[in-house]
Amino acid sequence: MAVLLADRQLGVRTRGTPVLDVHGAEMTGPLGPLRGPWPGRAMPQTDGTWHLALDRQAGTLLVGDVVAEPATGTEWTVLAADEVTSASDPTLGYVRVKARARTSNGTRPEGHP
Repeated sequence: MAVLLADRQLGVRTRGTPVLDVHGAEMTGPLGPLRGPWPGRAMPQTDGTWHLALDRQAGTLLVGDVVAEPATGTEWTVLAADEVTSASDPTLGYVRVKARARTSNGTRPEGHP
């Protein structure tokens, strides 16, 4: 079994719970204030995405929410998130996030200006 330790402090800015507009499409609000930070981990992947691990206090994260590292100003946009709990000890767990790095102009695919 491997244990990955936190290597930074991460917080979250969420858009809130989606609601349906008059046409039945999901809508979310603007990004809220930073919650956290808590101990976390960020690991770049070969496909340009990042795998992030956040404290369970981050709560439920949805696509489009933002994970932030206040110490550096680095931000990531959530692509997918799941809460992971240890089968041997339910008190151990974290929020696993697949994300893409944000730029000052928003999130954009690598190689595109």
